[in-house]
Amino acid sequence: MVCGALAHNSTMREVTRSALVGLPSQRLYELIADVERYPEFVPGCVQARIESQEGDEVVATLGIRRGVLDTAFTTRNRLVPGKSLTMRLERGPFKTLEGEWTVEPIGDAGCNVTLRLRFEFENRLAGVMMGPIFEDTAKSLVDAFVARARRVAAEGG
Repeated sequence: MVCGALAHNSTMREVTRSALVGLPSQRLYELIADVERYPEFVPGCVQARIESQEGDEVVATLGIRRGVLDTAFTTRNRLVPGKSLTMRLERGPFKTLEGEWTVEPIGDAGCNVTLRLRFEFENRLAGVMMGPIFEDTAKSLVDAFVARARRVAAEGG
């Protein structure tokens, strides 16, 4: 089950999506933290590269191509193993890009995963044109991870 909410003012957009996943929370967290594999299953993700990693911080660049949206951006990600991944924009076409993945165990049922994302394009016109596409891409992330988790569970992982 996937639940979501959306809010935005003139140019700032916020996306919140949650889902129950029949996979242990640690395993789902590992799928989220494995940024370099995103192009294998995240719709529109054409590039994923780790720029640097030190302790609990990872700097990563993602390339997204979907419709008129063709961009790359870099985030600094703070990892709390098994629990969360917090993202902050380093560089890219955004004025603001920040978000957080959280994974919470739910007994034997698996876990609850939530993605909260806020973004605003630097260029207002780009925001009007590409904002809805990036928003749809962001909303599809949780669905992509749920599908990936199901495949991993079916494979015994």
